Amino acid sequence: MKAVVWTGELEVRDDVEVRDLRPNEVRVRIHAAGLCHSDVSVVNGTIPFPTPVVMGHEGAGIVEEIGSSVRKVAVGDHVVLTTLGNCGMCDACDRGQPTHCRDTAGKLKAPFTVAGERAFQFANAGVFAEHTVVTETQAVVIDPEVPLASASLIGCAVLTGTGAVLNRAKPRPGTSALVIGIGGI
Repeated sequence: MKAVVWTGELEVRDDVEVRDLRPNEVRVRIHAAGLCHSDVSVVNGTIPFPTPVVMGHEGAGIVEEIGSSVRKVAVGDHVVLTTLGNCGMCDACDRGQPTHCRDTAGKLKAPFTVAGERAFQFANAGVFAEHTVVTETQAVVIDPEVPLASASLIGCAVLTGTGAVLNRAKPRPGTSALVIGIGGI
């Protein structure tokens, strides 16, 4: 399949394959992807990342296959992808603390191969590809009426901005805010 791969150079490759699913994973055909400043930061060296890596982490698509233990996502579902690759099965996930899951932070995933060589997935998503593999918890089912191009921004850009406002600024109902600037956080 085709994918955008960073190897030290940005390349569009057609020799990328994705491995078989694990029980808690889903395969998604990507229909839309956003370009985030984080993607640019890998390419310009600000964010060091092992290579080769399939780029992109803001994406939306349609589920094409599910693993044997997947229960919340079905083939044909329209989904937006998130970068939080928690397992959904451990004590931390059961407590509603997915950021404490051992699978969440610092674990590089490599569901791809490029010319037969293992390839990583940027930000647990790798959406600059025709297909990607993510955990069930990363595939958030959305209404099929929502355009996938719009939905693709929800997994990073919208969540980052919304989280910053709600968790840091904590506005009260009826108040106003002015946002100045745009760019990577």
